[in-house]
Amino acid sequence: MSNQSTARTFGYIRVSTVAQSLDRQTDALTAAGIDPKDMFSDKISGARESRPGLDDLLSRVRSGDSITVVSLDRLGRSALHVMQTIADLEERGINVVSLKDGENLTGPTGKMMRGLMALVAEWEKDMNAERVAEARAARAARAKKGEQVAGRPRTATAPDTVKKIKKMKERGLSVADIVAQTGASRASVYRALAS
Repeated sequence: MSNQSTARTFGYIRVSTVAQSLDRQTDALTAAGIDPKDMFSDKISGARESRPGLDDLLSRVRSGDSITVVSLDRLGRSALHVMQTIADLEERGINVVSLKDGENLTGPTGKMMRGLMALVAEWEKDMNAERVAEARAARAARAKKGEQVAGRPRTATAPDTVKKIKKMKERGLSVADIVAQTGASRASVYRALAS
């Protein structure tokens, strides 16, 4: 039996939070002729490395099969990751179809577009890595000068910090002022005042 006669069309849908509904994407894939039993889904951020629904789908698809999505961004956590996923699937003989206008990646034009998108995604990744490195260097330089470095607020558990917070409150400072002056979190300030 040839791949053509046994080829299957699957659907993949993803939303970023459990509070969001899969209904819109499910309806779009159903309208495109995908059987709901052949749809795989995740309610998880695209930034997460592991997506159980997509992982399950990728383990089931075979050469000649197709995966349909509402939009290509559902397939990955970044433009580069989406392009890598599509390239891996194409290498396995699996076609990716997007219902979103302008996202047809089949044929020679699609191949050229994938190449351009991969270049842009690689550039985006390099620029992001450069920005992260610059931000780390700037934080390290500020820390050396003894400046407060942005990040998670400090907790106020040391006895001297608790005393300082209580004295500030006795002087009439608001919790917001104490937070601003000490760098402690609002919750820590309330805990210190209650102790």
